[in-house]
Amino acid sequence: MTRENKIFTAIRAGRAPIGFFNYIKDPTIQYIAGAVGMDFTIIDMEHAIMDRETVEVMVMAAERNDVTPLVRMPDVIPWQMRSLVEMGVKGVLIPHVHDKETAQKAQLALRYPPNGTASTCRSNHATSFRPRNWKEYMKEAEEVSFIPMIEDPAAIDHLEEIISVLKPGRDIVMFGKADYGQALGGLREDGTFPEGVQEGYEKTIEICRKHGIWFMACPSAPASGQKPEHVQKVIDEGCSAVCLNTDQLVIADALEQIVSQCKDMKLK
Repeated sequence: MTRENKIFTAIRAGRAPIGFFNYIKDPTIQYIAGAVGMDFTIIDMEHAIMDRETVEVMVMAAERNDVTPLVRMPDVIPWQMRSLVEMGVKGVLIPHVHDKETAQKAQLALRYPPNGTASTCRSNHATSFRPRNWKEYMKEAEEVSFIPMIEDPAAIDHLEEIISVLKPGRDIVMFGKADYGQALGGLREDGTFPEGVQEGYEKTIEICRKHGIWFMACPSAPASGQKPEHVQKVIDEGCSAVCLNTDQLVIADALEQIVSQCKDMKLK
């Protein structure tokens, strides 16, 4: 029943795991992710607004293809977070965490008593629908990563407090440059982030390092799309795990690079 967390495996082996945001509501994307060697997928319930049934199918497809499934929630919704753990999700992202209270509420929702408040049901996907697997499942559930997203300047003032409820070697902090930049007044005309974004990003890395907490971010890239050198850059800056753009953007960038060079090809 035990399912490997490839994020943990990679980081502990000294390699930064690579994943992506999954917006496309078709399990084929998880088959492709596995085929190309992705470590993890972040199934999105915030912007893509996937329902529970779709998320469960995507989780099963990810597991089937040796990709570690994470889910981004729209908010701290305890019953829904518990349901994700029961599916076998290995980590839950919560956007716009800006204080300790929100972080603590999320942690409690992800854990079973005595460490949390999650309700108990032994009939679930993660136990393989066998009560005899409950003890093993409880060990796995306790290792589900809580991943608060730092996306607001106000969160920086409370970052030490937020991190105080995280567990080193399990939980991860993610920095959202786009939302952070929007909160500072939006992108510049050339599409780059305002100066304060990098300051917040570097401060978050610094505090995570101080407390031994893993850090995740998306590589910044020009309009032509993300490339290996952009991934290497964020690793050099201190990222423990790297998340590429959404599947939609990655596909669009790849297709545009091909199509843009073919539009002027003449028939012979």
